[in-house]
Amino acid sequence: MATQLIFAIFNALSMGMAIFMVAAGITLIFGLLKILNMAQGAFFMIGAYIAFSLIDHQQLSLLAFIGVALLAGLGVAVLGLLTDRLILSRLRHVDYHYMLIATFALMMVCQGAVKLIWGVNFFSVMPPLVLDQPLQIGTLFLSRYSLFVIAAGLVIYVILEVAIHRLWLGKLMQSLASNPWMSGLLGINVSLGLTFSVMFAFFLAGLAGGLMLPLQSLSPQLGDAYLLYGFFAIIIGGLGNVRGALLGSILLGLVNSLNTILLPEWPGIAIYVVLAVFLFFRPEGLFPSLASQPQSAGEQGSSAMVGNKAHRPAWMVAGALVVVLAASLPLWANGGLLYVAGSAIVYGLFALSWNILFGYTGLASFGHSAFFAIGAYFTGVLLRDWPQIPFLLVLLGCAVFGAVVACLVGALALRRLAGIFLAVLTIALAEVTRLLISYSDFLGREDGLVGIPRPKLAWLGFDLDSSAAYYWFLLAAVVLLVAVLWWVLHGRFGRLLLITRQDPERAAFLGVNVTRVRTASFMLSGAVAAVAGGLYAPWARIVTLEQVSFLASTQPVLNAMLGGVHSFWGPMVGAVIFAVLEYGTRTFVGLSEIMVGALLLLIILAAPNGVVGLWRAWASRARTYRATHRPRETEPESGEPLRESR
Repeated sequence: MATQLIFAIFNALSMGMAIFMVAAGITLIFGLLKILNMAQGAFFMIGAYIAFSLIDHQQLSLLAFIGVALLAGLGVAVLGLLTDRLILSRLRHVDYHYMLIATFALMMVCQGAVKLIWGVNFFSVMPPLVLDQPLQIGTLFLSRYSLFVIAAGLVIYVILEVAIHRLWLGKLMQSLASNPWMSGLLGINVSLGLTFSVMFAFFLAGLAGGLMLPLQSLSPQLGDAYLLYGFFAIIIGGLGNVRGALLGSILLGLVNSLNTILLPEWPGIAIYVVLAVFLFFRPEGLFPSLASQPQSAGEQGSSAMVGNKAHRPAWMVAGALVVVLAASLPLWANGGLLYVAGSAIVYGLFALSWNILFGYTGLASFGHSAFFAIGAYFTGVLLRDWPQIPFLLVLLGCAVFGAVVACLVGALALRRLAGIFLAVLTIALAEVTRLLISYSDFLGREDGLVGIPRPKLAWLGFDLDSSAAYYWFLLAAVVLLVAVLWWVLHGRFGRLLLITRQDPERAAFLGVNVTRVRTASFMLSGAVAAVAGGLYAPWARIVTLEQVSFLASTQPVLNAMLGGVHSFWGPMVGAVIFAVLEYGTRTFVGLSEIMVGALLLLIILAAPNGVVGLWRAWASRARTYRATHRPRETEPESGEPLRESR
């Protein structure tokens, strides 16, 4: 028993230090720039791939291996310089939600680039010669390489602790973080200091990737788990606190080790339980940071979504024409085009559900695919095992199920009105959903649900088994739901959402329960996303873990941003555009992720209001031009003064 306990503690320290190496860079950037870098795990992965390319299946000495890891860190630091110049420096003074989305998009670009350069195969690297054999202490065998990882994590912590709290450089960085305006007034090059901080954080990510390369197989998904655990560590330890990141990482390692011993049939689940407990009872973490958290869109005074009544008739006419065209597709389109169109309709509704949170309420969810998957699996199971249940009742169950889960998540994340907690918790929700599905034989584990039958509307005498019949039902259902959402969001509830986004403090002063309104918005968003998943399952006839992946969570974000988050119709427009682009690049491995991420970055940097915003800006300029260049009447013979023609 004592041997097992020692081994569990050793594994906990090893995993904890591995998590800390990633969390250190995340917490460093957040402490200085208030950026929750979603791409840190991807750059950790790139560091590992750079080290793999340099090692090339050789078994190096310890010094040579450390040198390779340092070179990997320097290579990633150069990428950090480019990232800061091209992306981060341009977004430092905008709503932090856009920064979250930008780094999320950057993560997708990195994953796609890795697939294109190194492929999708798994690789492994031998540890250095001196660390290859286990260390025997009596009857206990310990991994020398795990001891090396523990030592490396402690060295990195000591360096950071001394640099931040003892050296003049750390004091300088703290002054930049606390008051950049005053630092610039005193003659400090603020831009250079912040760029150096970003490069050092990226260097830590690349160094960690190189040092931990022999611990796991190398694949394009390597950074995902470390990114999640790194987020969890800084949430538990305290945002922007290096000591908290260390203790949070060790705590996660210990919890995971105990989970392996006590609940071997549920690996990894205990970490999410601990995260939920901390978010509910101590959301500020073990060591609350003195630095203020970034404000939400409403708190920064960003413009709320305002409907343009002058454009409503035009949009309604255009929408009616699009619906008529879509309804005619089964009469002339082939099966492939019909499937793409049906999927675009569902994903448009999915994007609209996400935009209820972001566009109307000022909250960003990065795990929204969890609600989509809940509805898809719920519908797939009922259609497979209980086909006698009316399908409309099944869709209603999807809405209720999604709303209940959203209410529980909102109770954890929204009680302190911190959008960063919501971002992390929704990512955790998607990962928990994926884990639970992968453990369940009933839900098909990794294979998912296949051969899902299409429903029958017995009370109407309709059989939706054919693709054309279900497509028409799908189109009618989405049009009806969109009409209901338009009515809801343009009524009193929509105005409450907009006022809480614009100025939550003033809204609370006027008697609005901001937490309740935001929770209601989250519940509505989760319910609509689950219904979208419920409609998708019979259409695709297969539901897999891909519906809960990072790429699946990116899709509603991209569709909404592409069309325009400040327009009700923007997500639907974006879904149609993206469906065309995705269909054209579906056969290229890695290109889909690069396209998604690059398009998101382009939208955020160049056109944050999306296609609809560009159209409105062009229409406004055209009206202004016509108003200022009206033709004038010629001078009359009677000598009357010139008058502008009306």
